Amino acid sequence: MTGVPENDKRCPVCGGRLHAGEATIPYVLGDDVVVVVKCVPSEICSDCREAFTEGVVTDRIIDMIRQLKYLGSEVSVITYSEYEPV
Repeated sequence: MTGVPENDKRCPVCGGRLHAGEATIPYVLGDDVVVVVKCVPSEICSDCREAFTEGVVTDRIIDMIRQLKYLGSEVSVITYSEYEPV
């Protein structure tokens, strides 16, 4: 047991309650936006609206960004649920 009830997760940024949902998350590299990913499964803070993803989701997004960089894309908007690994 972790000692923290599943429904009482707290935001590490502001301490607000986290709830499951979908977020639109911009990923940046330096000063340039690399990709905006819509419909990302996340834990979202009810106070500051910061979104947090699980490791599997983060790994998949990293793979998506690598593929876009390989294609030479500078700015892209994609939907997480439509992504299929190559």
